[in-house]
Amino acid sequence: MSMRTSLREWAKENKVWEPKTWRIFLEKDLVPFYKQAYTLNALHEFLKSEKICGKSSLADIEDETLKNKIRVAIYGGVEPNKDFSTSFAKFMYDNFGICAENAPSFEESIKHYESWGDGIKVSVNPNSWVNSILIGNLVDELKSLIQRFCDKLNIKLSEISIQESYPYHPFEVVEPDTLLPHAGEKPEELVSLINEFKQKALDLSIGVNPFMTFVFYTRTIPLLVLMEFLECDIDKVTKLANFLGLKAYSMIDQREVSLPTKSPDKVILIWEKGTSSRKYYYPSFFERLLELQSYLEKVDPTIKQAHENIIKEAINQIHVTFEPWKDYEPIFSFLSEILKDRNWISLNVENGRIAKLRSYYREIELPSKIWLRDFLIKISPIVSAGIVRFSYSMTQLEFHPLAKEWIDKVIENEGKA
Repeated sequence: MSMRTSLREWAKENKVWEPKTWRIFLEKDLVPFYKQAYTLNALHEFLKSEKICGKSSLADIEDETLKNKIRVAIYGGVEPNKDFSTSFAKFMYDNFGICAENAPSFEESIKHYESWGDGIKVSVNPNSWVNSILIGNLVDELKSLIQRFCDKLNIKLSEISIQESYPYHPFEVVEPDTLLPHAGEKPEELVSLINEFKQKALDLSIGVNPFMTFVFYTRTIPLLVLMEFLECDIDKVTKLANFLGLKAYSMIDQREVSLPTKSPDKVILIWEKGTSSRKYYYPSFFERLLELQSYLEKVDPTIKQAHENIIKEAINQIHVTFEPWKDYEPIFSFLSEILKDRNWISLNVENGRIAKLRSYYREIELPSKIWLRDFLIKISPIVSAGIVRFSYSMTQLEFHPLAKEWIDKVIENEGKA
């Protein structure tokens, strides 16, 4: 998805400022992904349970059907003197960590089973794919995000086929043991579940999913820029900001302002931060949406590379002019030098104008004081693309590793990129 053109058309066509539009995202994207994650986590927890790992040996598992299935999970598809890299046992070891005697490698697990047979103790090694993606945490995060959507849309979990109380299981529950094949049976249901889960993660990712892409694009954006992007009035943007949790701040004095406002050209929208207590941090609704991307990247590392590629493309596609260049040149020269070994700067603002730039012990005073508002509006395309982000406020900027390439290009072209 193009970050700007097709996203704009999609957002306008789907009236993204209407809360009911986001119910589509909830029901078509988040809920199916939650159901898949819930099922995978249930299987992982089942394999670690007292029924299996709590027994002193595989032979001690009372249920004969379950015993046979666990035997297949540990040794299925392995034949003497043959490559077992494509065996079902290897698949289970890599994805769920099930093995004999807590073996540090699949080969060791096989050796243990071949030596002791059903006398081995069943273990679940933590070095597995399902553990690396923090599947339990992902289920909790998705459940919390889904609940927040339901609260905002004034619907119940039961309306989207999820139980109202703990453990919040989907109405259509897949029993974990049914995913494990019998001897000689193909593990089609389990393989399909994992493949569909990975595909859904990709479908949900920034740059692919329009809802997630829109959330990323608008996480920090001048109000007037968003109004022009959507070609809508202040009331519609206010409705969108209230739903997503975008807070409005003055680009003159950096104070929070109420929406709607009569001065949209002086206001920037910034995603709402969470709240803290002595022991816990409670992420905001918007934070949970952004955090989902990091889980998706764990599910499939190619998702992260795809997002990086979007940022690389943005460097060549975004065109911004900084005029008069003599006023902006000191800012970009400072950035080019700072980004050799640092990744952030702080803007010192006086009466709405940028007076100084600072990064750690380095600091410069600008000969021409540029309006903060003008600067933030000019850099908004690179902020939306992910080249720059606001860390704590609109005066604290952090830069992506690829930002220096873009900054050097601006300098080379004397204010044009």
